[in-house]
Amino acid sequence: MAVLIRFVVAASLALALSAGPALAVFGGKTVGNGDIVARTLAAVLDQSSTGAHLCTAIALGPRLMLTAAHCTDGGTTGVRVIFATSLTDVPLERVRSVKAIQRPKPTPEAKGSFAYNNPDDVALIVLDTPAPAGTVFATLSDADGTGAVRVAGYGATSDLRNAGFGQAQLGFDRTLRAGKTSLVTKGAVLTADQTHGSGVCTGDSGGPAFTLQGKTLSIAGVLIGVSSPRSVNDYCRGSAHYVSVARWRSWIVSTAKALGQPLN
Repeated sequence: MAVLIRFVVAASLALALSAGPALAVFGGKTVGNGDIVARTLAAVLDQSSTGAHLCTAIALGPRLMLTAAHCTDGGTTGVRVIFATSLTDVPLERVRSVKAIQRPKPTPEAKGSFAYNNPDDVALIVLDTPAPAGTVFATLSDADGTGAVRVAGYGATSDLRNAGFGQAQLGFDRTLRAGKTSLVTKGAVLTADQTHGSGVCTGDSGGPAFTLQGKTLSIAGVLIGVSSPRSVNDYCRGSAHYVSVARWRSWIVSTAKALGQPLN
C-alpha cells in the first residue's frame, strides 16, 4: 500500500527548525482511532513560502473543513488535509487535496492585533473529494464559547526557550492528543490560562475548543496562537487564544452555502 513517507518527513524537518503561531496539546491523552474527536479532526500540512507548517482542521461536512486562516498560506496547491491520528506512514487514501479556500474580510476589531490574537484568523477549506468514510461532522456552538472545553491537536508537549538558540520543541511526534481547559472572553477572542499543566502548544493551529456537553462535538472556538511573558521558560505555559465561533457563525453558514457545501 502506498504511504505518505517523503511528504511527512520533509515537513517534519522544517517544523523542527521553526516555531510559529501554530499550536497543539500538552497535559492531555493520546486520542484513539475510535474516539469521536479522532473521527472529526484532520491534520493540515501547509507548505508556503515560509516552509512547511502543521495545523489541524475540523470537519463540518463531507468536503468542508474549518481551520485557522494562517494555516492556508500555501493556497490550494500547497495545502494537504490528512485524516489520521498519527502522521507516520499515512496511506494515501487518507490524504485530500484542496479545491477552494475562503477567508473572511478584515474587521475593525482585528486592527492592531498580533498574529497570535487576530480575531479574523479563520478559514473554510473545500476538499477535492469527500472525507473518508466514518468521518463525524462537528456542529457550531450557539453559546458564547466561555467555560469548560475539550481541546485537541497534533503538536509538541513543550516548547522551551533557550537564550541565544531560539526554542526547543519537545514531544513533537505528530500524534493526535486531547485535553481539557476553560475559556474566557478577552476582547474579540477567547483565551485559556495554560499555567496549570494542561493546554495547547507549538504544532497545531486551527485546532478546536469543543464544548463538553453531551455526545455531539460542538465547536466553541478555533485555536490561533499562544503567548507568554518572557519570564516563562516554556513558551506554551502562558495563554492560548481562540477565534470565537459564535462571532463567525453567520459567516461560516453563509459561506459554506456559497461554496456549495451547506451545513446540515
